[in-house]
Amino acid sequence: MTILKLKFFLLIVLLTTILNTAGAQTDKWTGIWKAALHPWGNRTPITMQLHIGEAQQGVLYPAVITLQYGEFTGIYELLLAKKNDGQLGIGRNKYPLKETPYKLGIWMWYLNGTMNYKDNSISLSRMWINKASFWMRGLDDDDEIYEQSKVALRDFLYRGDFKLTKAGNKPLPDSSVQRIMHPETYQIYFGIYDSIVAKDSEIPLEIEDQEKYDEDTITLLHNGNTIFAREQINDHNRHLKARLDTGRNYFVLFADNYGGLPPNTGRIRTTINGRPYGFDFSDRSNAWATFLVANIYRAAADNNTDTITSNVIKRTAVPVATIPVRTADIILELKDTRIQDGDSISLRLNGQWVVTGFPVKKAVQQIAIRLQPGENILLFTADNLGSIPPNTAELRIRFGKESKTLNLSTDMKRNNEIRLVLE
Repeated sequence: MTILKLKFFLLIVLLTTILNTAGAQTDKWTGIWKAALHPWGNRTPITMQLHIGEAQQGVLYPAVITLQYGEFTGIYELLLAKKNDGQLGIGRNKYPLKETPYKLGIWMWYLNGTMNYKDNSISLSRMWINKASFWMRGLDDDDEIYEQSKVALRDFLYRGDFKLTKAGNKPLPDSSVQRIMHPETYQIYFGIYDSIVAKDSEIPLEIEDQEKYDEDTITLLHNGNTIFAREQINDHNRHLKARLDTGRNYFVLFADNYGGLPPNTGRIRTTINGRPYGFDFSDRSNAWATFLVANIYRAAADNNTDTITSNVIKRTAVPVATIPVRTADIILELKDTRIQDGDSISLRLNGQWVVTGFPVKKAVQQIAIRLQPGENILLFTADNLGSIPPNTAELRIRFGKESKTLNLSTDMKRNNEIRLVLE
């Protein structure tokens, strides 16, 4: 009888471990993917590793590509963007962390279009760049002994028919994630425009073709929700209105083709806080790009801040952590690690409201703050208890190249207090 109980116990432990492992890896894209392809007549394969990070707000995936062929090694950071459940768009800019003994340069643009997930593997659907002038660019640079190797890699990027299979679930290191996701800090453009803070709850969107209508086709998503898909730019879809979510809003514009006059020259025009803005495929930095990202942050309305302040003062402030930092610019990342149950929070920094009525979601949302010298007090307060009390969230505080993760738990009697000391 004791042996049977022991076997039953071990079976339960095994099943629990399997279920926890399966549940932990919820995103099929995140992890390490590998492929190999032999150029015609060559025994040495070209190998490619794609390391995809965790989804940012469920929409954007920072990634790193490693290419190896003979003596050549190239390591590149890039951005991927979710087009639908089975496709990620491939960002134009591949920022080289390492290229030796020669550079591929603009040829990395040939690796474009979408990555398509099917049957636990990833294949590519390219947007063919046939009429550009850079096919031969760089071929004669460096030593001529590398010419054949360069041609093989160019062909691999341009038309290599390969599939990537998963080799591990480890997400991308944080250093690459920060560089890719924060162009305003690192000054490297991966397709995300600098953040714009909007006071309005709704913004107008005007879709245009910079050239004459030449059948440019585009797809537009807002925080992962499709506004329209694979539509030609015309007078019928030019004027729209978009209601902003509280917090981060990513508008991702995909070029589905290059139209009759390549490349695609579609653009979004909008007005935010009375100022005009444009996000444009015809900009030099977006030429031949698969997608571009408008990055708009909407602060919560502070209609009832007096009432909220009065309620907050009555609650007990529970100290959570004291953290020394050496940078004034801080990124707060919030997410609900449990069931998304309608939790909403408000945040004060040194007695001033940063956001109020901020919804806590499963997808990571970011709040940028700036510290003053010395001690800074962050106060997190619950607006509600959601459907499953208490109000909970995971908070990751990013400061420079470092970060610290904390668990928050607030209710109608307790606030959470974090002290950030700017040295």
